Amino acid sequence: MNVFGKEITGRDALANFLAIFWPPMLVFMLHVCLFRIWNAYFYIPWIDIPMHFLGGLSMAYSLFAILTFLQERRVISRLDLGVQLLLVFSSVVAIAVLWEFMEFSQDHLFNMNTQISLANTMQDLLMGMLGAAALIGLKYSILVFS
Repeated sequence: MNVFGKEITGRDALANFLAIFWPPMLVFMLHVCLFRIWNAYFYIPWIDIPMHFLGGLSMAYSLFAILTFLQERRVISRLDLGVQLLLVFSSVVAIAVLWEFMEFSQDHLFNMNTQISLANTMQDLLMGMLGAAALIGLKYSILVFS
């Protein structure tokens, strides 16, 4: 894998990928198990709320890891903490919106009814944003107050 002129070999590339993306992969696998295998969303409808929170939290973690990876390898310049926080938050919001578009598409193409209502969709977006905000707040307090 070539990261902007810096070669990363196969084993290193896989290790870096897993180190960066393990949280959202874990949340997604949990979602698939809850939704497709155990049908938990039918029996425990509120389980959707913490799942979207965890999705936002895990994506924020991965986005911070990507920024760290790129800055450590001098692919991008060091970013001000405020810029990093804003970039991560706005990226998580964009990812949450794209996720909801994907759910909307599934509902209309395959009659899946994953977006139960507009209120549910707005709640999903809010929970993703709150998950990102929680991790951002934690990261900010660790960096600033330690």
